[in-house]
Amino acid sequence: MPDLDAVYDELVRRLSAHEEDFRVTDNTTDANTAGSRKDADASDPGSYLLLGAPTGKYPDGQMFAGVRRGKRYVSYYLFSVLLEPDQLDGISPELRRRMQGKSCFNFTRVDDTLFGELDGLTVRGHELYAERGLLR
Repeated sequence: MPDLDAVYDELVRRLSAHEEDFRVTDNTTDANTAGSRKDADASDPGSYLLLGAPTGKYPDGQMFAGVRRGKRYVSYYLFSVLLEPDQLDGISPELRRRMQGKSCFNFTRVDDTLFGELDGLTVRGHELYAERGLLR
């Protein structure tokens, strides 16, 4: 059985380096659109989310990135790749194999090489959010 707690903790540690410019939450409904159901009690101790500046569509802040612990893997979400899909150009085949959907990467063990590559993508995403005025 993989140690998902270690994977979650390491991904949160790495993502938390960016929290100065974002709002931290574990309430997944904070990332919903203005017309979506909001749940004050939707906190999830297995989720760590960074939200950018509020927008008309996302009044609590546009999602930047997040980590979520699942039953079989830990997911790392990076939403800047939805804004600029070419950020994924040149990623390693190993990291691409971890992709689920357009902005999610799943892991079952700590992998410093892949996590380092993900750090680079996250830095580029942070820069993109700054360029577009999406920081908190």
